[in-house]
Amino acid sequence: MQIELLEQLCEAPGLPGAEDAVKEIVVSKLKEFTQEITEDVLGNIVAHIPGKGPKLVLDAHMDEVGFMVNHIDERGFLRLTPLGGIDPRVFYGQRVVVWGERPLVGMVAAIPPHISRNANNKEVPEVEDSVVDLALLPEKVKKLVKVGDVASFYSKFEETEDAIISKAIDDRVGLFNILEALSRKPQINCDLYVTATVQEEVGLRGARVITPVYEPDFVVALEGTVSMDFPGTPEHKTMAKISKGPEIRLSDRFLIADRRFSFFITQLAESNNIPYQVTVKKVGSTNATALQVTGKGSRASVISVPVRYLHSPSNLAYKSDIEATISLVATILEKINNFKI
Repeated sequence: MQIELLEQLCEAPGLPGAEDAVKEIVVSKLKEFTQEITEDVLGNIVAHIPGKGPKLVLDAHMDEVGFMVNHIDERGFLRLTPLGGIDPRVFYGQRVVVWGERPLVGMVAAIPPHISRNANNKEVPEVEDSVVDLALLPEKVKKLVKVGDVASFYSKFEETEDAIISKAIDDRVGLFNILEALSRKPQINCDLYVTATVQEEVGLRGARVITPVYEPDFVVALEGTVSMDFPGTPEHKTMAKISKGPEIRLSDRFLIADRRFSFFITQLAESNNIPYQVTVKKVGSTNATALQVTGKGSRASVISVPVRYLHSPSNLAYKSDIEATISLVATILEKINNFKI
């Protein structure tokens, strides 16, 4: 695997509505496979790789959870509004990067517990009730930062023998899975559209305009999904498990995946000795929901890499799960024409 590309994708800032840095990387890589690349008015990137067979959309979103500056006070402290689902417990006391006139690292302000009058109060302040200290004089802050600038978690990409640790694995790993599968030059037996979509974390917004325009027969959302397989979690609540291969999801909060198509994918995995796991749950959502039920509708499925500590400064995913997902995506591209509509 080209881990350097995954690192580049994860470390790039890509907040909802401000995905430009990620977009630049994705477009540069997609040009290796096709020149038919367009950008729509919302900012979605759509790459067409023409071929014979059913029309397939492979989708992954470019945005990550993060923040937007909503206030700057006279002392130079910032207040942020969350973009996407962020638990305040993973915000308090962290560092963030504010993408102003230049990248600025700041600290989420915390009153030391040993001098707090509420030392026994275990409640964590909401994101919008906390402040960010950029360690700059107020006049400098006001020259470098404005209301509306975005901010992301400050987290360095790390690689261990078995795993990667980074911010934004959700959903840079989905983008990586698609790009890496294409780089292995599978025999593509479909009319392929690769969509790198915007604003998934704030309501699946970018994906809503894809199906009405391109009317695919099939859509597969490539994602990073919640893995809770750590001490203290009951077995039936662990969801996808690390090192067991990609998750093929049959349901979530808003989705009932196409059963025939999803089980076709599991059969491809089995026949090619690719590990996988099937999940059924009532939480979470992906672009598959929007892609499935807009326009004329499409047969939708979700393939996800299990990720621990999702929507936090440091996500964790195993390289073996990423590799298995890449292999499965490449296999789908080669075998999807075998599906009987």
